[in-house]
Amino acid sequence: MSTEKSFISPHDPSLNIPNTEGWEEMYPYHALVGKSDPKRKQHESETFWLLDALHRPEPIPPFDLIWEDARHLSMGVMIRLMVGPFSTGMDYRVINGYLYLGTEAVSNLEIIQKKLPTFQERAGYYYQNWHELYDKKWHQKMKVLIDELKQIQFPDLPEIEDMSVIIEGKGLTSAHPILEAYQKMLGLAYKQWDYHIEFLLAGYGGLLQFAEMMKKFFPDISDKSIGQATSGFDAAIFRPPMELQNLAIAAVEQGTADVLLKSARWEEVPTNLQQTEAGRKWLEQFETVRDPWFEMSGGTGFYHTDGCWNDNLDLPLTHIKNYIEALKRGETILKPQEEVIKERDRVIAEYRGMIKNEEDVQAFDQTLGLARLVSPFAEDHQFYCENWFQCLFYRKMRELGDFLVKYGPLEDREDIFFLHTFEVSNVLFDAVAKWYSCLTHVAKTHWPAKIKRRKEILEQFKEWNPPPALGAVPSPPLNAVFVSLMGLSQEKIDEWLEAEEPESKEITELTGIAASPGIVEGPARVCSKTMDISTLMAGEILVAPQTSPTWAPAFNTIGGAVMDQGGLFAHASIVCREYKLPAVVGTTIGTRVIKTGDQLRVDGDNGTVTILKRAD
Repeated sequence: MSTEKSFISPHDPSLNIPNTEGWEEMYPYHALVGKSDPKRKQHESETFWLLDALHRPEPIPPFDLIWEDARHLSMGVMIRLMVGPFSTGMDYRVINGYLYLGTEAVSNLEIIQKKLPTFQERAGYYYQNWHELYDKKWHQKMKVLIDELKQIQFPDLPEIEDMSVIIEGKGLTSAHPILEAYQKMLGLAYKQWDYHIEFLLAGYGGLLQFAEMMKKFFPDISDKSIGQATSGFDAAIFRPPMELQNLAIAAVEQGTADVLLKSARWEEVPTNLQQTEAGRKWLEQFETVRDPWFEMSGGTGFYHTDGCWNDNLDLPLTHIKNYIEALKRGETILKPQEEVIKERDRVIAEYRGMIKNEEDVQAFDQTLGLARLVSPFAEDHQFYCENWFQCLFYRKMRELGDFLVKYGPLEDREDIFFLHTFEVSNVLFDAVAKWYSCLTHVAKTHWPAKIKRRKEILEQFKEWNPPPALGAVPSPPLNAVFVSLMGLSQEKIDEWLEAEEPESKEITELTGIAASPGIVEGPARVCSKTMDISTLMAGEILVAPQTSPTWAPAFNTIGGAVMDQGGLFAHASIVCREYKLPAVVGTTIGTRVIKTGDQLRVDGDNGTVTILKRAD
C-alpha cells in the first residue's frame, strides 16, 4: 500500500449536502470539524476517522449524541486509570449526522515502554480480582445507578406553593428539584459510561491477548477457530431471550399458545387470557420477568427511536409467537450451549495438542483461562448499560418531554430529542423561569420551527452514503477496539483505499471475517431496522448493518447471518457462535449489494458470501 494515499479529508467540500445548510447548529461545537482554527483542522486532517456504523448506522438526532459525549469522557478511564500504553484516547466528529471515531495509536517505543509496567500492574490486578471487582462490585454499582435513575421525577408545578414550604422554612419552590433532576440525569449518564469503560480495556484486552497468542502459535489459524475457543458462556444479555423462550414453552404446555398466535397486538392479549386460569397464570409469569429482563432496547440502545420492550410489548410478543411456531414445528428453541461447549472443547484440545513446548503449553493455558474469565463481560455489560440503563434513561427523558410540552416550548414529547443536551438545559431553565414570573414563553416562537427544520435535515441525511473512513491512513498498530469490535484490519483499509464504487449487480462475492463456523445456503432477508426482523422466515439468511441484543430471538429462526459491520468479538459474532449459526461479519457493503430474496451461500469457515442467484 502506498503511504502517500489517504482518505478524503473531513473538510472536503464534496461532503456538503445541498439544502442542509446550517445543520451544524444541531450539535455542540466540540462534535464538529474545525473550520476556522488552523491547528484543529490540521489535527483532523492528520487523524484517521472511522465511520461507527456498528453503533450509529443512521444520522444522530441531537440529543442522542449524549452517549458519544459520555463515551468521549469515559475513554479517559483507559488513559487516566488504566494508563493504556498504545493509544492516546478516542475522539469523535459528527459529519452530516453520522459519527466518525478518531484515535491516535502510540508508535513511540519509549512512551510505550514507560507506560507498559503501570498498565500491566493495573490490568493484572483486575484479572486477579475479577470476581470481586466485576462480578460483585461492578454489578452492584450499576444496580445502584439504575435505582438512582428510577427515583428521578418531573412532577407538575403548583399554581402556588403549599403553606408547608413556609412553615418548614424550606425557602425553595417546587422548581428546584426539577432543575436538579435533569442535571443529575446527565451526571448518571456520564457515570454509567465510566462504569461501562472501566472493564473494557481489561475485558477485550484479555480476548485480544488470547487471539494474538493463537496467531503466534498457529499462523494459519482461522478467525472462526479463535472465536470458537472462547464460546459457550453465560451472560446477562442471554437472559431476556431465555425468558421469552420459557414463556413460549409455558404457553404451549398450558394451552394458551393459540390465543397468543391470534393476537396481532399485545393490547389484545390480557383481556383474552384473563378468561381462564391458565391464561391468568401465564400473564403472571409474563409480568414477573418484565423487570428487569424486558428492559431491552429495540435496537442498539443509542437512539431514542429504538424503543424498549417494556414500552412496546408488541416487540416481545412477536418473538414469543415465533418461538411458539418453532415449537409447533417440533424445533428446539433453547440455545444449544452443550453442543457449543463440546465443540469449543474439541477445538481447544486439538490446538493444545499441537504445542510441544511445555512452557508454551503453560502460556496457552494461562491465556485461555484469562479469555474465559473475561468473555462474559462482552455481552454482560451490554444488558446493564446499553439496554437496562439507557431504556430507563430515555423513558425519563420522555417524562421531561411531557413537562416541557406543558410548561415549555415543545409541541410533542418526542421533540426533546431534537435539542442537544445543553439546549435542553436552556429550555428547561426558560420554562421554569417563566413559571416563576408568569411571563409569556418567548421560546414558543423560536423552537418549534427550528425543530421542524432539524427533522427535515435528518431525513435528508438518511439518503447520504457516508464514506467508511476519512482523513489519514492509520499507522500500525491499529486500535484494539476498532479491530475486535468493528472488524478493522489492514486488508480492509487497503480495500477502501483501492476500491472504486462498483455496480451492486456486478458483485457476486463478498469477503469479511469468518465469525462463526459452518456453511449454509438460503434466501436473503435484508433487515435494516428492528421491526424488520418480524418478517424473517425459517431458514433465511439475515443480512443487516449490525445486530443488537434484542435481535437474539431471531437467531432461532435464521439459517445464517451476514453483517456489514463487526469484528471477531462483536455482538453478532458472539451470538452466532452461541447459536451455532454460520456468520460472516465486516463485509462493509452487504446490505447495499444483497437484496431480499437473493440466494446466498454463507461460508463461516472462510469468511465469504456468494450470491448464487439474484431475486427476480
